[in-house]
Amino acid sequence: MILENSVRKRILVAIVAAITVMAFALSSSIPLVSLLMEKRGYGNDLIGLMGALPALSFLFSSPFIPPLANRIGSGVLLWTALIGCAASILLLALTEHIVIWFGLRFLIGLFMAILFLISETWLNQIAEEKTRGRTVALYITFMTTGFAAGPLLINTVGADNPSAFYYASGIVLAGGSLFFLSGGRYPNLSGHSSFSIPKFFRIAPLISAAALYVAFFDGSIMTLLPVYGVKVGMQAEVSVLMTSVLLSGNILLQLPIGWAADKFGRKPVIMICALIGLVGACTLPWFITLEYLLWPILVIWGGAIVGSYTLSLVLMGQEFKGPELVTANAAAGVLWGLGSLIGPAAAGYSMEVYEPHGMPITFIIASAAFVLISFFDLGKGRKSAVKL
Repeated sequence: MILENSVRKRILVAIVAAITVMAFALSSSIPLVSLLMEKRGYGNDLIGLMGALPALSFLFSSPFIPPLANRIGSGVLLWTALIGCAASILLLALTEHIVIWFGLRFLIGLFMAILFLISETWLNQIAEEKTRGRTVALYITFMTTGFAAGPLLINTVGADNPSAFYYASGIVLAGGSLFFLSGGRYPNLSGHSSFSIPKFFRIAPLISAAALYVAFFDGSIMTLLPVYGVKVGMQAEVSVLMTSVLLSGNILLQLPIGWAADKFGRKPVIMICALIGLVGACTLPWFITLEYLLWPILVIWGGAIVGSYTLSLVLMGQEFKGPELVTANAAAGVLWGLGSLIGPAAAGYSMEVYEPHGMPITFIIASAAFVLISFFDLGKGRKSAVKL
């Protein structure tokens, strides 16, 4: 996408600002559903199933987004998803019927999948190659900040107050209005890709593995780390802080990782991130009992792992263009949904079988597999360079 520098910056501001505000709204409404269900007497099984619906939406809807965007246009699809997301959140406040809530949560996940696929494709289309790492890192940093700050709305309005859904719905629309800064220059998602989503997994194993790996981490570690802390003897109040510290690493380290990727190469840096993820998983049972080491290590560990996803988006924009980039983003959405589903299930089952250290063992296996894929891909790239 050839754009003047001023237009490029304006679109970048629009994408980053809009996604940050919407992430804030979404991350406030999602836990509120669980809290209200618990208050109304629903069991943990139903609450857990409700929590899995956004991941199912990503998994099943992502393959259909590219042809839909190709048919009706990215601008129309973007605004349809924005209005649909805001309306679905609003309707959560207007009914308490559990079946309707299930449907609305699935729709919210569907509209989220559309918003993120279009935004990330758009971002990669306008990014300049020499600064692509920093551009994507900026996007991930602000989006993570929005997700981290979202629960503050619940604390302000009240955990038992459905009116928070009204605020969240309005915030989604307010965030979406920032897309007007683009001046109607929406991304071009037309055309037909030369490969399908299943074929993408074969031709881009590193990008695919990174999306699956980080979604696995997000679903398992971020969900069960506080539980693991309690099981090894940590106070509940302190164990909950570990998730916040991990998120702070996600926020603080993405721009340095993006800068390093632009300067030293994307694949070597993703290899380093993979190794840090493995070392962190292997040493978690040891450093979780050493508070003077725990907090700085969690910052580095969480930031490096999420950095793998940041760099997978960078590689995606570097290696794929046009309709192929759209298909690549859709494939990442499928993998994100899959990882978000299997991560908590695998880690939770492992903790039942081998308490308390089943969760880190599960993540050691996932991290080791990602390191092997990263190492193989890096070696393959070097061999190709030597041949050239």
